[in-house]
Formats: sequence, C-alpha cells, structure tokens
Amino acid sequence: MSDDVVIFLSYAHDDDLTLSPAPDEPGFVSFLDQQLRLKLRDLGARQANVWRDRNRIDQGDQFADIIDDGLKRAELFVVVMSPNWMQRPYCRKEFETFLSLRKAAGVANPATRMLVVGKGYVDRSTRPPELQGQEGFLFYSRDDENDVGAITPFFNRGKCNDRFYAELDDLAGGLQKRVTQILSGAPTPPQTIQQSAPIVAPSGRTVFLAKPASDMKAAYVRLVTELQGKGFNVAPDPSADAPSDKSAEPFLTDALSSAEVFVHLVGDSGGFAPESLGNIVTLQLALARAKAAQADGPPGQKLTRRIVWAPKILDGGGAAPAGPAVERDPLKALERFDQQIATDKIDGDILSKFIEFLFQYLTETAPKPVVTAAAGNKLDLYLAYHTTDDDYAGAIAQALLESSVKPRIPVADSNADARRYNSDLLAKCDAVTLCWGNASEVWVRSEADRLSDWQALGRKGQFAFRGLIAGPPPASHKKKSTLSLIFQDGEFDKVIDLVETGPPTAQLLADLTSAPSHKP
Repeated sequence: MSDDVVIFLSYAHDDDLTLSPAPDEPGFVSFLDQQLRLKLRDLGARQANVWRDRNRIDQGDQFADIIDDGLKRAELFVVVMSPNWMQRPYCRKEFETFLSLRKAAGVANPATRMLVVGKGYVDRSTRPPELQGQEGFLFYSRDDENDVGAITPFFNRGKCNDRFYAELDDLAGGLQKRVTQILSGAPTPPQTIQQSAPIVAPSGRTVFLAKPASDMKAAYVRLVTELQGKGFNVAPDPSADAPSDKSAEPFLTDALSSAEVFVHLVGDSGGFAPESLGNIVTLQLALARAKAAQADGPPGQKLTRRIVWAPKILDGGGAAPAGPAVERDPLKALERFDQQIATDKIDGDILSKFIEFLFQYLTETAPKPVVTAAAGNKLDLYLAYHTTDDDYAGAIAQALLESSVKPRIPVADSNADARRYNSDLLAKCDAVTLCWGNASEVWVRSEADRLSDWQALGRKGQFAFRGLIAGPPPASHKKKSTLSLIFQDGEFDKVIDLVETGPPTAQLLADLTSAPSHKP
C-alpha cells in the first residue's frame, strides 16, 4: 500500500545460509524476517512493511534496480550486523544510499531511522559512525570473561531459544514506535549514545581531541571510543557541537586548558567556519599551537604538544576510489591549515597505527605516581643488571643499604622459576634502575624498551621512577652527551654517571633517594 512505512532489511547473503542437510531449515535472516512480520501484525503495526530482497547472489556487487526501488521507498533501515555485512560492498552501498535518500527527503538525522540487529559480534568502534551510537538488538550472547569473547547464537541450525523471541519482541516494539512516529509526522527522538560500564576506572587525564571536518568524522568517532575506553576524558565534550559564532574561541580555549595533549585530525576539508574566525580545523590548530608554545616558558613547566594525524592516504569509509590512491605529504597537509612548530608530532600512517602511536605516547608521558613509604619502611628499588655486572650491581646495592630505598636484586639464574620470581618482583617494586657496566649497549637499549611498557610487565601502575647508573669501564657511548641522544624519549627519569668516579657510594647515589624531577 502507498501509505505503508517500508522497513528495508539489509543483510549479507552468507548470514542466511542453512547449516544442516534438512531441506526445510530456514536461514537466520529468513527466519527473522518471517517472525518479525508476524510480531508486527500481532502488535497491530499493519502499516509496517518489511522489504527484503530474497534473490541475492554470492557476488551481489551489482546494485540491482529492484533493490534501488526498495531503498527509494524505505523510511526505516534495519542492518543485520555481522562481520559478513561489514565486508560486503553492496551492503555498504545500501547503507550509504539510504542515508543520502533520507537526507534528500529532509530527514535531519537519518541515523535515527536505522536499527541494528546483531547476528555476529562487531566492535562498535569499527562500524560506520552512524551505527556506533546504538548497541542494537543482539541475537547472541558473548562471554567476555577471561578475554574469551565466545559467541552463543540464539538461533542455530534452524532452532532458536526463548532469548531469540524476547529480543524479537523488543525489536518489533522499537520498529512499531518508529512507524507510529513517521505516520503521525512527529520527529524521531534523537539517537543517544548508550553508555556501557567503563572497562577501566577514569585515569584523571584529559586529551583535547579537535572537532573534525566531515572527512575526518569516522576517525574522530573511533578515537573517542578508544580514548574513553581506556579511561581518558575527551575535551571538548564529544556530544556537544562547537559553536558556530564567536563563542567558539572561548569554548575551545577552555577545552585546551584542561588537556595534557592536543590531538588534531587533518584531512582535505577545513570544516565549517565559526563567525569571523576562519574554518574550524585552522582555528583549533592555531589555538593549540599558541598553547603548546608556552612550553618554552619557565623551566620545569609541563610540556604540552600537538599530535597531528595527517594520513598519507585519505579513506572516507566508503567504496574504494577508482584508480590508484594518491599519497599526501603529512607535513604539507598540515601546512595548508597551520604552521608546524618544534614540539609537534606528526603521523601519516593508517588510523590503527596512529592509535598505537598515540597510546604509546600517552603511556610514556603518564605522570609518575607519588610513592611514599610508611613510617619505618623503605621504597623497593629493583636493580636490573646483566650477568656480566654481578659485582657492580652488588656494590650499588651495598651503597644503598643505609638510604631511604631498599635495593632488590633479582635472582641470577635463568631457569623458569627464577624468571617467574624476577617478573613478580619487578611487578611489585616501587622503582627500577639499570646498572650498566660491562653490558652491551644493545642490552641496555632493549631493557629500556621493556621497562617503558609497565602494563606488559604485569604492574598495576607506573614506576615511581626509572633510573640508569652508567659505571665503568669508560666507553664513548656512556658519555653524558651520548646518553642524552640515545635516551631522549623519556626512557629514564634519573641518569647517574659513575663511569670515572670510583666505587659507588651513598652520596654518589643520592639522586636515587630523592623525588624524580619532571622530565618532559
């Protein structure tokens, strides 16, 4: 009927396969379609018309006219979400076509006309941005304990359990409400992001994530999900749009003032332009540059830098562009919007690699915990050393016995029990110091890398400090100027040069017993 509300069912052909030899077994999508129609009739939603293409082919990349006609009439769009749906170009084309048609029809936020039906698990951060704000109606359960992530479907080999019908009732009820709203002409309530229980406790750290232009929106949503999932606060508030008038500047300045790092996503678009302030990408870069330049102020002031993602290959999230991809120069991409300064970190790799880079930086720059010993107790200091430096490590431990730290020497054996004991000891100690005498530079560098990832060591928090004691014999790579070049990324908070001072003494090691000085 012409006044029916058409509900377009978008699915991948492989999600409707039959998995047993029974000739009358329905696939998941066919059974869902059948039961959904019946339930909508049971609810009295007779003007809800579910539209599904029943003649899909495995290589269904061509956009058939019959599908195009179904999308033109569709007012609601139901995605049978699964890894198969994410991988099918024709599914993405259906999705994008529905979005563009609803926008052309005057629907302000087409995402409110979409519902997700979960057949298989897909991380919300990897979905198209318009589908990330809802968890969806899940027709499976997932065991997240012990990082197993096992999936238990509610429908399997033609049979379903009671949980399938309970989820079906909720899905049909949600569709009925939307059908009623569309028929009455009432606006669809805005879609809100469902807040799940935090995976980790809030870290108390804030990251400024610049509001994106349209070509960086998908990456922005992904980064919000990743940062908040690890306990970071994101500023400005991801749910609030930047003002379109002159108040945009104080809005952004306030967000910058609360953050320890400024992250910018630079595509080809400058985005909208707040009143007389230039485009939003340029405005945020300029404000962050001025803030970051304050690092050149008083000594000891905390360094706040811009981290810019300007990918060499732009991917809008749609179908692959025709012809070979054109690479951009990340530095030139930034210079289109703002000048580069010395403290900037600029990355042009793919998004997943940039996210790894960003979290590595955040881990390395995390504030060191303030560790204080209870009355009568000392801070545990793990002395890491190569077997060639047994005697020198012992001398350092002896010199520290009368200080405010308690030196802890690992077991020298290399068997499994010794390695396990040393790992447990390192995870529990308050601080760590490398003793470098006869060991090679390669060993010291590899140990520095290992100790920088405190989470991989099984620790519950950062070390109070990471120290390095450079002792005899003398070598060119142990000179203070060389050490500053080798370890310039914050691997060590304290470096003590004892190469030519003679045996270690408590006085020479006094820096290990004091609070670590700030190192940007």
